[in-house]
Amino acid sequence: MPGGARALLPKLQRLRYSIASTGLPRTLMDVASHLTTYRPDRDHSFDRRYGTDTAGAVETSSLGIASDERRDQAILYLPSPARVTEWMLESVGIDHKDFTFVDLGCGKGRVLLVAARYPFRRIVGVDISAELTGIARDNAERFRPHAGGCKNIDVVNADATTFDFPETDLLLHLYHPFEPAVTRAVLRGLEGSLEGRPRRVYVAYLLYTGAVPAVREVFSEFPWLTEARYAHSLLGNYDWLFFRN
Repeated sequence: MPGGARALLPKLQRLRYSIASTGLPRTLMDVASHLTTYRPDRDHSFDRRYGTDTAGAVETSSLGIASDERRDQAILYLPSPARVTEWMLESVGIDHKDFTFVDLGCGKGRVLLVAARYPFRRIVGVDISAELTGIARDNAERFRPHAGGCKNIDVVNADATTFDFPETDLLLHLYHPFEPAVTRAVLRGLEGSLEGRPRRVYVAYLLYTGAVPAVREVFSEFPWLTEARYAHSLLGNYDWLFFRN
């Protein structure tokens, strides 16, 4: 393959992923980002459609976290576009009905609502902010999933490092919700849970390109989790790391 074609191939792969995960109109807007910049916190299209409240950025100082240490390790709430979550749920390679979906750092719960369109056994959102989990519960009550979706949605106000994982096969979702030290503690807790009851675990981690090395370093400390796939978005703002045991 000529050198020019080899250099073009990764860009085409990123373009194809961007179209599949965010749609052609969104991708075209990203390509033209010098003219318009997408602001996920200002995108109310999902809420207008479902009568929910999932938009808006919330800084860590406004999350109501009592622990100074945990507040310093948290990362602001920012909703991910529904199409990005849908792409992951279609691409992760599981039979949804066999799994419980757990969103660690669920915020206002948009990802939970998107996941509710799929026939999971159960959906659980976990967040350390009482304010955000209250909003997420209200959103879950308002939301009406499609026929065949999951109606069993729970929202838990808890520190993710102390969360008791459901004793079923798990699909864990994280949208880069906290610093590596917390991720490490969460994975240790998951490891202990699996020792007591072995089961299948898939992890879908959404992040920006700059955070990939640090996240990979943490996961490398847990060799029972293998990186199965890395999807690099066009502008590096919606990358996916997939892991499984």
